Amino acid sequence: MDFSPVRGMSPPITVSVTRINPHRWILGSSIICETIKNPEAKPVNAIIDWQAGGNTFYLQKRTANDLPDGDTEIGRIHVGGTSAAVWCLGENTFCKAHAWCKGLELEANTIRFVREKASEVPVPEVIYSWIDYDLNRTFLVTKRVRGQPLERMWPQLSSPQRTRIAHDIARFCVILAANTSSRFETVTGCGVYEPRLMERAPPSHPKWLPAILGPFSLEGIQAHIASISTEPPPGIDSPFHFFHADLGPTNIMISDDGNLVTGIIDWEIAAYFPRFWVATKPAYAGAFWLECETDDPKLWGQLPGQALDASGYRRQDVIFRRWHKSVA
Repeated sequence: MDFSPVRGMSPPITVSVTRINPHRWILGSSIICETIKNPEAKPVNAIIDWQAGGNTFYLQKRTANDLPDGDTEIGRIHVGGTSAAVWCLGENTFCKAHAWCKGLELEANTIRFVREKASEVPVPEVIYSWIDYDLNRTFLVTKRVRGQPLERMWPQLSSPQRTRIAHDIARFCVILAANTSSRFETVTGCGVYEPRLMERAPPSHPKWLPAILGPFSLEGIQAHIASISTEPPPGIDSPFHFFHADLGPTNIMISDDGNLVTGIIDWEIAAYFPRFWVATKPAYAGAFWLECETDDPKLWGQLPGQALDASGYRRQDVIFRRWHKSVA
């Protein structure tokens, strides 16, 4: 495995899935996905099977005869820098590959937690997830979430529709935040993947390799936050609140008529955070900005932040900006 900060991940994340033909894919170093018409024809050693688009899909272990001769670009619908990519397997199944390191929470664990603890929040249905230790990446297979990304729909939404969606997202955040912990951690007690609460990575750190913070006790995260900046941080108290910290416009799916949130995706940056982060992150982070043609690209980050502030999750973006500007 290549840990070079210059060359990036090896092999690149963009070649994690290979389409052999319209009915067969190689997923990483160890798994084959195949689709068949007759569900009775699936092999006895299938790991899991599911229905999609009138066909039966199944996963099984890859063998030495499964040569990676195919196309890694067909069906690839998203590339997230050098550390994540998503493919369509047929029309209604997605496979996501993401860079992995020891101690990183699996997105599938977080989605299952939300389904159990906050069933009102719409999330993808997880089919299967695993760590590919040979390639230092995780794979997550899910069913399609209906609707369109908010980013794509934004230009055609009315102002009342935009406000309604922001209030729905804020309501979901409040539901999620009712789940608390005495520690800064993920749903299974791992460290947290949130670069904006960390010191800047040294040049030797590979850009694709996730950096994890904690887990920490209250005193531990307080000491960390205070130690990496010359400016005082926002106040941090217990408990910590569960929060999806990447609710940008590409991670929110809405109905075709623009009236309903149909799904929230990309749960990698979800954990128990300090209370101030719930409303501050949307108002601060560029990941919440719109990239579509619009008069105000920062509006999406402001709307849920305002709604959360009104729900008692006070924004501290002025204090946080000052603190973050002085981070070492």
